[in-house]
Amino acid sequence: MKLSGNSDASRTKISVQDLNLHYGDHHALKNISVELKENNITALIGPSGCGKSTFLRCLNRMNDLIDIVKVDGVVSVDGKNVYDNDVDEVAVRKHIGMVFQQPNPFPKSIYDNVAYAPLKHQQVKKGEDCDRLVEKSLRSAGLWDEVKDKL
Repeated sequence: MKLSGNSDASRTKISVQDLNLHYGDHHALKNISVELKENNITALIGPSGCGKSTFLRCLNRMNDLIDIVKVDGVVSVDGKNVYDNDVDEVAVRKHIGMVFQQPNPFPKSIYDNVAYAPLKHQQVKKGEDCDRLVEKSLRSAGLWDEVKDKL
């Protein structure tokens, strides 16, 4: 019997080498190198403002959306550098998601926020199927009775 779990647990899923990030002249992340293993849980612990979220945004290229940010170094997922010129940053974000500490809804209605991803990824079409999905999701989250008249 093997107690260490899946043999893939030792395989590197994300490799970060010499990652640097600048907000304009401010050097926020300095020479970060780390290997994150597949099927393992990794915690980033540190005080507020130390760069934890900034680092995580580097993994899925969310920092590309900030004009004054410059990133250099290598962030490889399954051996492919997500910062290579031939990599579609939107595809990276679809593959590597983020969950924010505070709710971060789009400036849209409750309905549109719940329906956004399924519609965007063509899992449902507008209409009754989408309406059912929104209601089911809100019921599952225990929010339906509170928001059903505010959609």
